[in-house]
Amino acid sequence: MTQKSHILIVEDRADWQDIVSSTVSAEGYLPNTVSSYDAAISALGQQEFALAVVDPVLDTDRRINRDGLTVIQKISELQPGTPMVIITGALTPDIQTSLQHLCPSAPIFLKESWDQADFITSIHKIMGESWELTSDPIVDLNDVQNTAINQSSLSKEKGYPRILLVENNSHWQQIVTNILDDLGCYWRTANTAANALELIESQSFQVAILDLKLQPNSLPLRSNQGWLLLDHFVETHPKIKVVVLSGKASAGDVAHLLTQYSPIRFIEKQNFTSQALYDALAQATQIPEIRIRSLGQFRVSRDGETLGVWDTHEAETALKLLLVRRARSEQIVPADELIARLWPDSDADEARRNLLPTINSARHFLEPDIEPRDSNFILRSANGYMFDLHDRIYWDLVEFRRYINEGKKLVKEEAWDEAKELLLKGRALYRGDFLAEERHIDWLNDMRRQITSDYCELLINLADCYAAVGYYSEAIESCELALRKDPLLESVYRRLMQYHYCLGQKSQSLKVFRDCIKLFEELFGESPAPATLQLKKMIDNDQSIDCVQSL
Repeated sequence: MTQKSHILIVEDRADWQDIVSSTVSAEGYLPNTVSSYDAAISALGQQEFALAVVDPVLDTDRRINRDGLTVIQKISELQPGTPMVIITGALTPDIQTSLQHLCPSAPIFLKESWDQADFITSIHKIMGESWELTSDPIVDLNDVQNTAINQSSLSKEKGYPRILLVENNSHWQQIVTNILDDLGCYWRTANTAANALELIESQSFQVAILDLKLQPNSLPLRSNQGWLLLDHFVETHPKIKVVVLSGKASAGDVAHLLTQYSPIRFIEKQNFTSQALYDALAQATQIPEIRIRSLGQFRVSRDGETLGVWDTHEAETALKLLLVRRARSEQIVPADELIARLWPDSDADEARRNLLPTINSARHFLEPDIEPRDSNFILRSANGYMFDLHDRIYWDLVEFRRYINEGKKLVKEEAWDEAKELLLKGRALYRGDFLAEERHIDWLNDMRRQITSDYCELLINLADCYAAVGYYSEAIESCELALRKDPLLESVYRRLMQYHYCLGQKSQSLKVFRDCIKLFEELFGESPAPATLQLKKMIDNDQSIDCVQSL
């Protein structure tokens, strides 16, 4: 594709907006997603579209309506000749009749049996591009049937985990696929090794559930198809995790299997339970624990192992962009912003072509054992990308902020010892400024200043905790650390004056005042605040000072 084609997507559900938008974007097209009739009409007036993907039933307002059908009619009027694809979760007789009248040649995809590969094939075919057809047919208006057993009736929004069941006993197909549906998995079945090879060449799978014998129980003949397929997985698709589900395997077969192939789990059919399959899939699709250190030098580890060199500098920067957005308590980074930040001086079209490979490189860095589109951490939305704060993520900044917030609450309650313990944990996490190695990046500066300010606030609260229990030397140390990060914190100078005075160090207390007044007069041409001057007067006069009072 030398020139990107614009595709109009008319869909009111956010999850299906994301599914369709990310799919066409991954194929190199430019999606324009709208959720209502008015927005569709506006888009049609501003842009020529090579294709429209329309849901004829828009129920954003919790009511079934047919605005999508009206959009289809308007597309024919405003941009005649524009091909269409229908995607719907409710193909009622009246909708079917209307579609036959409005767009009789448009392929239809039912959401309950969504097949991404077929959808992609259909899009390329409509665009007049060469593309290998898959074996499953597109839903036809005149031949809407129940979902066949060789495809899943349910799939998660992200299509994960994706499971290939290689089994030719229909009874066991039904048993396993019922469990996979209950789990919300995306699955396909293959009756033979040849069928399985066709599927894994056209789609990606995280797990293969494999019967090594591949023959109905009524036939006495042995088959080695399953073993040959297992060899193929090991040699050609090592990322596919294998669960062996087989009947009456010999002791020699089991020993050979476990020593030479190391499957995730071996389950004998005569001892089969649903829980055994649940446990096997949980093990096969276990999400790695990712630990991110962003206070100081940037470090990422997976399952306790520090990760090495990134494929590209842009992939690392993309992850940092997503993290900065989450640090600001926001989520989505629009695709255009990512492009502008990562390739500010590049040709716009070339930069846009580079975006998805760069995002996928970052995904692969975190999770090398799955396909990038199945990432558990870097997710695609209709408007851009986001980093998901998954329960398998440990991020030092999140913990740092948690310790600050909980510590501040305890300080207000004058629970000094408990507050001190939390604040000390937060201080230990601050190994340096936020993403310290990226000093030259301007879009990091505001966030870095905010986190530095948070660190100073932590140190001030920690000083108050020490002072409250009479540990003035420790309180002084905490204040001095705060002034090294920000020498303009006047309340910290007052604390130092107070704590030195409470230790009987009047001369040192007055020196702190002189340092403060010199700094403020040189920088701002003004004296310190009245509270600072009043404290100095009390010290001069040897008056009694409440050393626990917060300043």
